[in-house]
Amino acid sequence: MLHAHARAPVDVLLLSGGQLALVATGGAWQAPHAVPVHYGIVGRVLATGRTVSIGDASIEYSGLHQRRPVGSVVCAPITCPSRATIGVLNVEFDRLVPGLGEWCARLTDIGLCLGARITELGGPPAESLAERLLRDTLGFAATGDRRELGNLACRAAVETAGLSSAALLVRRAADTSMWRVPDLAMGMSYTVPGTASLPEQLARLDRRNLSDMIDAVCRHGSSQTQGDPDLLDARGFEPLLEAGVRTLIAVPVRGTDGSIPLADAAMLVMDQLAVRVDPAVLSVLELLMANAAMCYERLYRLARLKDKAESDPLTGLPHLGPFTERLASASAGHTALLVMDVDNFKKVNDTLGHAAGDQLLIRLAEGLREALRAGDEVFRVGGDEFVAVLEVPDETEAVRIARRLTAAARQVGHGISVGVAMRRPGEPAEATLRRADEAMYLAKQDEQVEVRLAS
Repeated sequence: MLHAHARAPVDVLLLSGGQLALVATGGAWQAPHAVPVHYGIVGRVLATGRTVSIGDASIEYSGLHQRRPVGSVVCAPITCPSRATIGVLNVEFDRLVPGLGEWCARLTDIGLCLGARITELGGPPAESLAERLLRDTLGFAATGDRRELGNLACRAAVETAGLSSAALLVRRAADTSMWRVPDLAMGMSYTVPGTASLPEQLARLDRRNLSDMIDAVCRHGSSQTQGDPDLLDARGFEPLLEAGVRTLIAVPVRGTDGSIPLADAAMLVMDQLAVRVDPAVLSVLELLMANAAMCYERLYRLARLKDKAESDPLTGLPHLGPFTERLASASAGHTALLVMDVDNFKKVNDTLGHAAGDQLLIRLAEGLREALRAGDEVFRVGGDEFVAVLEVPDETEAVRIARRLTAAARQVGHGISVGVAMRRPGEPAEATLRRADEAMYLAKQDEQVEVRLAS
């Protein structure tokens, strides 16, 4: 009817999945299925909640529609009774229309009426399960942070299952004890605002209960409840019932090869109400968690490659690249540089061989790392040369730590010479490093001196 009156294409677009989706149109043979929420005139209407008109849109809309001229445009918000804008009503005339004020008033009223009626009918259409699944998988692939990936996975699990909470349980796998994965932890979680936080209750359970749940999920695969636990056999799940869980879906988080590096992981999707979930949802959750696991594996491999690129392959210590970045952040009066050189290292290589020299460097690097305080850093910057960067209150503390490092080296079975320099106000960090290096060479020339403070 509006199209017939305006003799112009009319579109109704509603917010859906972070975009404006076309739900009705008249007068155009081909209309855009979706429009970005920040696009053109519709973006201005959504941002302000007010009707916007353009008297001559021929330049702004140039090339937008193939062989269809655009003259004047009026776009009004579709507003629900709570005054929230849920979409737009857009009219594009193929001619210049004088007196757009009357059209603005009419479309504003129609937008209010449409919003009220749409609200009565349940609001804008929700995303389909397929649309939501694709949006979530795109989100997994886009993130570059493993913690954010865990948060996205929990939220996606809740939205897919239609339950109130999700929690990711993580336990270090038996054959990966060398990696930095918690023995057992409740990792990320998500709870729909306004509902009971079941993950908080879950976190209070005995660690053995949590470990048993990980075992059950990772060994036997996905599972779901079948109704009210007060009426059905819920033996073995008593700790969950005590925590307030009445509906549970449990899905292993593992890639297509059947495992995820570093850890056993299980996603628990829960609700405090006893509801029965469509069995198809379980299959969707399995696919979603497999996708999350593969994205995690990709991020893990990238992190490992980055570590290798920034670390010395022999000792595992960071090398010149990270050291240069750390040196740039050295602060005057607080940062001390300790340049260390292995005594008579060439003799070790010449008499015992390079393999023995490598083993000495490995043991020495570990000894220096263990002797430093939390927050101190040590770098391998040359063949047998190391630099420690410390934040200390004064030179006395820097020298004390330097002596602790020489003691650690003696325990490894070899001596080191150390030059110490505090960065001075107005002094370039490279100059501080040069003074520490010169002090180290002076210490090497005196067999009675292990540590020398730069002048």
